[in-house]
Amino acid sequence: MQPTSPSPSVEPVAVGVSSQITGACTPVTITQTDGTEITLPCHPERIIVTNSNAAEMMIAIGAGDKILGVTQSTTNVSYIMEKIPQAENIGDWQIPNVEKILALHPDVVIAYASSKPKNTDQLAAANITLVYLDCFRLPTLAHDARALGTLTGHKNEAEVYARLVEDTVADVTAKVKTIPENSYPAVYSESYTDYMAAGPGSGSDELLSLAGGKNIAEDVAASSMKISTEWVVARQPTYIFKVISSGNSKPFPEIHAALVNRTGWDTIPAVKNDRVYLFANDVQYGPRAYIGLVYTAQLLHPDDFRELHPRAMLDEYALRYVSGTNRTGMVYP
Repeated sequence: MQPTSPSPSVEPVAVGVSSQITGACTPVTITQTDGTEITLPCHPERIIVTNSNAAEMMIAIGAGDKILGVTQSTTNVSYIMEKIPQAENIGDWQIPNVEKILALHPDVVIAYASSKPKNTDQLAAANITLVYLDCFRLPTLAHDARALGTLTGHKNEAEVYARLVEDTVADVTAKVKTIPENSYPAVYSESYTDYMAAGPGSGSDELLSLAGGKNIAEDVAASSMKISTEWVVARQPTYIFKVISSGNSKPFPEIHAALVNRTGWDTIPAVKNDRVYLFANDVQYGPRAYIGLVYTAQLLHPDDFRELHPRAMLDEYALRYVSGTNRTGMVYP
């Protein structure tokens, strides 16, 4: 499938052809997460997804049957793979296997816009069409869902989901605006790696800002930065949040115990007042990030968000969109 040449104001993307399309079809244009446009001559029917978040979102909007390939990390996610048993493994998400992709004859390959494949030049040289949709950051979640809906011919289903995200964000932010900013608690947010602070522009920072939290790493120069235990102690956060990777094998209680028992942390208000929480990455990033926003707002401002029930929202998502996504706890304790 050959996309049309972009206009001079649009950044070119990798182009390619794979499956043979017969009969008439209508061109489809979408705006990718990075703001660039791509136009395809037809709705793609054979899709490879290197982005597990996009795979979940495709299932959520009813387009899972179009997925014929995923990356290794996605094959380890049971609630996704049980919906798409036809999908084959095309290797690492950062360096997908070109030969395996070509063997599946895809119309398009969906990849992260914010972390494009490291072998993009090889994919382009192989005439493989790349579409860049993140499907994980809350500020662009509704946009990416609509783009996927247009791409796959599931616009109505995508619109319902996108409005759910937008309505939830609007409800939370409206309530947060009624809370004085000097009441926003200070939060240390740590990513998967120990002592890696989530800085400005990170997904965790975006959630904190929307939920009425003050990131103690707001003044660092990058979206993530390696810090010391003394750095956290000196800033005395009221809350400590840590994101746990879906590939983690340690029990949450064990990780939590190690976190609160770090040297000197017994002097931190968050530790002294039992306000240290672990977040599964599934509700910090991805199609369920809007639920993660509710969890975050309720932890930071329990009196103001008492009427919201994020666990019930997670159950509803599992019932309505992707079953199995509520099998395990998302926030601990």
